[in-house]
Amino acid sequence: MNEIMAQDTGADIPSVPGVSVKVYPVKEPDKLLAFANVNLGGVFAVNNIRIYNSEKGPFVSMPSTKGKDGKYHDICCPTTKEMREALHSAVLGEYQKAVERPSVRGALQDAAKEAAARPTQSHTRTADKGAR
Repeated sequence: MNEIMAQDTGADIPSVPGVSVKVYPVKEPDKLLAFANVNLGGVFAVNNIRIYNSEKGPFVSMPSTKGKDGKYHDICCPTTKEMREALHSAVLGEYQKAVERPSVRGALQDAAKEAAARPTQSHTRTADKGAR
């Protein structure tokens, strides 16, 4: 069985088979760093997972709704400590990969800025009387 090493406790955490994670970093991260969607084994999807920046580092927040008592309650959540740690490790790992690799949109925007900053070269064409 594949295992992931827990960062906080040093304990072995079983990895979750068939988990795919998609992370969408926010454009201007402050407290909210990114959103994530998790697909568990192709049979259960959890959307709108949020990754926040806290004093202790990135924090994974499961989707929640505000109750009548004014408090937020998770809509869905892992039922065991091991599953929570494995899910959080998968989401945070994918977040790290997403922020380390350059985005295609960002690369295109950078290229457009560079092109706009370059001085334009004026090309004058002269008609060649012998051509065509």
